[in-house]
Parts: sequence; C-alpha cells; structure tokens
Amino acid sequence: MISRRVPLLIAMIAVLAVAWWWQARGSKGLGEAAYEQTRSILAKGPRPPQSKALDEVRAHVAAQLQANGWVTRREVFERQTPKGLIRFENLHARFAVGGADPWERRVDGLLCAHIDSKLYEDKVFLGADDAASACAAIVVMAEFLAKKKPEQAAALELVFFDGEEALEENITPQDGLYGSRHYANFWRARDDKPKWGILLDMIGHKDLSIRLPSDTPEDLRELVFAAAKEEGAESHFGMAATPIIDDHVPLNFAGIPTVDLIGDFTRRGWWHTAGDNLNIISPESLDISIRVTLRMIDMRLGK
Repeated sequence: MISRRVPLLIAMIAVLAVAWWWQARGSKGLGEAAYEQTRSILAKGPRPPQSKALDEVRAHVAAQLQANGWVTRREVFERQTPKGLIRFENLHARFAVGGADPWERRVDGLLCAHIDSKLYEDKVFLGADDAASACAAIVVMAEFLAKKKPEQAAALELVFFDGEEALEENITPQDGLYGSRHYANFWRARDDKPKWGILLDMIGHKDLSIRLPSDTPEDLRELVFAAAKEEGAESHFGMAATPIIDDHVPLNFAGIPTVDLIGDFTRRGWWHTAGDNLNIISPESLDISIRVTLRMIDMRLGK
C-alpha cells in the first residue's frame, strides 16, 4: 500500500510546488491589477502634452511607484512644435536601496513606455492601449519587482516618456518622440549608459498580437522569443515586416540597444480612433505581456 501511495504523493507535491512557484513569483493576477491601473489612467480623460489630465496621470503613476519604494524624478523641457512652444515632462523612477541616492547608481536596463495620448481636437481619444496599458503594466511590474525581486528593481530605471505622439498626423524628424529624443541625448556621450532597454506600447489589447520591428537588435529579438516560449506565449509574438518609428529609435541611436514590444496596430481598426478605449483591453493580454517582460528581465539580470 505504501508503494502505491508514493506516486500519488509525488504528484501532489509537484502540483503544490507549481502553485507555490506561481504564488512566489506573484505574476498570477498581475494582468487584472494592470487592467485596473489602466482604468484609473483613462478616468483622467485624454492626456496630450501640457494637459491637466496628463499632469494628473503623472502624479498618479508617481504616487503608485513611491508607495512601493521607488524614487521618482520629473524632467521638464520645452520644444518648438507645429503647435508652438510646448512644455514636456518625462517621469523617471529608480528603486531605493538603503540610504544611497539611486540616481548615483549605474543601472543595467530601462523599462519604458510613453505616457501621453495623441492630441485630437475633433474627437475624444483616450489611448487605452496607446499607451495607457503599457504605463499600467509598468506600475504593476514595479510593485512586483519591489516586493519579490528587489535586486532586479535596483538594476532598472523606469521611464515614462512625454510627447511620443506627433502633434500633427504622423511622426516626422521634427514632430513626435519628443521625450525619448530628449532622454536619449542625455546618455549619448556617456560611458555609464544602461546596457539595454525594453519599450512597451499597445500591449494590452484583446487577441494580443505583438510584432517586433524588423530592425530589432538580434540579441534582444532572441531574448523576446525565448521568454515568450518559456511563458507558453509564442503565438502572440512575431516580427513586423519593416522598422517601426517609436521611442526605441532614439535610444538605439544613443547606444542603448532597445526592443519595442509593440502591438500590431496596422490591423487594428481602433488605432488612433475613439475606439481605443477600455473595451479593447484584456486582463489576459496584459498578463501575457507582463509575464514575458518579467521573464526577459529574469534572463537579462539573472538575479
């Protein structure tokens, strides 16, 4: 009788071990948390640069990060745009370790998203997936890392770029990517720049489809697909046929190899329309994107 019970006991231990691993990792339920954070961001309304809503969203994100041990810094700058002189404001965060100033510490990687929504004067554009969902995911991952993986948190800088969206129709060399261009210029000539970056954009839509730009650095491309395989999410990740203009471009030019985890907006009828609202956001999709991103960070930092 004892010998018959042994396989059953081993099976029960295995099940409990898997359950413990999920609980310890803390990833189960992160998609739901990110969905609620997305809802909170969208409740402020459209958030183009210089808007009251954008100021409120930055304050909300900063408060969430600070509550979990992150030290935030705001970076204000002005640029001439097709709409005149505009004030932009990037939000940065680093994890506090002991009493040391986190801004004096070198970081290994960046985790980024744009926090603004595109300016439209003829419609209400909330930008739920473009890119409130990405900001929400970073807030949730920041809490997870602070509580479960503080060594990894200490090796990262979080950046929420202002002014990713062009103020006219399309991003051009003169319009759009204002925040990432300004941020990248800071690092361009420095020897202590981060070694890599992960940019999130449109990562929460239903029927999740992420397409990496065709010019993604090879090692980061392999990292994404390896992480997706580990998380059983390969079907949601692929390659775009062309490069994509997004906030990773200035970072790559500045010598910080960065991968853009970006949704396939070319086949989405809601892109840059009023349809980009909470109705298209899926907790399950957010969970997939978060798990893959956390797995990438695990693989990169090995801590």
